[in-house]
Amino acid sequence: MQLTLDIPDAVHLTEADAQIMLAVKLFETKKLPLGKAAEVAGLSYRTFHELLIKYDVPIVTMTEDDVRMEVANAQKYL
Repeated sequence: MQLTLDIPDAVHLTEADAQIMLAVKLFETKKLPLGKAAEVAGLSYRTFHELLIKYDVPIVTMTEDDVRMEVANAQKYL
């Protein structure tokens, strides 16, 4: 899919920056997994991962219930 946007010059946003911002938001909203979002951003997996950390975007999101379930499952093997 190709997308064309008219962004005012006053925003001072390059095409690459817009592409990265879109990829970060798509990852953050769980529309794309990390690897695909990195592709959209035009970055390597590692570079995109580091960028998410820089922007304080959680890489792993778990609910309290998810954590409880993981702990319960892990305790079975102790």
